Amino acid sequence: MSTKLAKEDIAKMFLCSSILEEHVYKAYNSLADRVTGEQISRLLRVIAFDSKKHSIMLKLLSESIAKVDVKEVECKNLLGESWKVIDDLAKEEIYSVPDKMDLPTLIKNMVSLESYVGEEYMTSAHLVLTKLAAEEIGLELDTIKNIIEWIIQDEERHVKIIEIISKMV
Repeated sequence: MSTKLAKEDIAKMFLCSSILEEHVYKAYNSLADRVTGEQISRLLRVIAFDSKKHSIMLKLLSESIAKVDVKEVECKNLLGESWKVIDDLAKEEIYSVPDKMDLPTLIKNMVSLESYVGEEYMTSAHLVLTKLAAEEIGLELDTIKNIIEWIIQDEERHVKIIEIISKMV
């Protein structure tokens, strides 16, 4: 990526964010499937469904800016550490043993529940930076700004849900 961002670069950032949100959706859904506590499972599913919605919205944003294709390897370069941390956590959960467990056992087997809180903050920060990059190249921002702000509001709500879950354990 050059020092001056092009529309295609912004479109790729949104597409990579979409792919990442899809991974997060799968991770939360897997976690919800594995938890024995029904209330906690439902709360995790709320986050999963929001993440799926984010994935779709980010893909639509990408397509509205430019028609691009991207490989996960390229996403690692574009999104850097945020891609690595979130993708690693998501894949660890997605590919874990599918046994049902009580939440305390499940949490011990994860890196930590707080890692998911960190994922929510990293997603929000990444989206703000992408919005700023879009402003820099003069993209029409009203729709982009609104969608990103909605996603960030969801991410903030996810942090609160995770805090509630951690108190329920």
